[in-house]
Amino acid sequence: MIRPLIAGLVVVGLAIGVWALWPREEPGPSPTTTVNAVDSTTTTSTLEPNTSTTLETHVVTTVEEAEAILRELWFGWFEGIYNQDEDRIREVVGTQAMLDAARAQFGVMEFTAAPDPSHLDYAGSEILRADQDCLVVWTDTVVSGFTTARTADVHVMRYSEGGWKLASLWQQKNDLWDTDCEGQLEPPS
Repeated sequence: MIRPLIAGLVVVGLAIGVWALWPREEPGPSPTTTVNAVDSTTTTSTLEPNTSTTLETHVVTTVEEAEAILRELWFGWFEGIYNQDEDRIREVVGTQAMLDAARAQFGVMEFTAAPDPSHLDYAGSEILRADQDCLVVWTDTVVSGFTTARTADVHVMRYSEGGWKLASLWQQKNDLWDTDCEGQLEPPS
């Protein structure tokens, strides 16, 4: 049971790394988009009634965006394990369980080279939920180059501290992952 979880985490970590090194540009409309975009909203300040401010949203609207986030997060996870660097892992995880899973791999996970984000690849990705606080993606992850793994999982990410963090990993689309999107995210200690 822990082996598929670790393999899934390895794949996701690789994908995140690729995303982090991928050139940035605004995503265009995609035929694979599975959720509607949430537009920026305009609010009027109560201090200055004639002033308006545009609030940027962080709602993921395309599969490509979701895969880029996964690539960045999972790369950080693998890089942290490779270097046995808890601080690096804390940058990308939002729960104690995810931190503990990474710690358990220190000195155990076998690497053939240093993690590289270009070795994380995703296929058949589907956004199951995307809102201001939670992003849930089903995808088939393939890790190659620094370790070898392939797994299909549901990746639950929560928005915290100005960015997305890995919250949990589920094996089936119909698992109880939706509960991981509720309540306050408890950062790892």
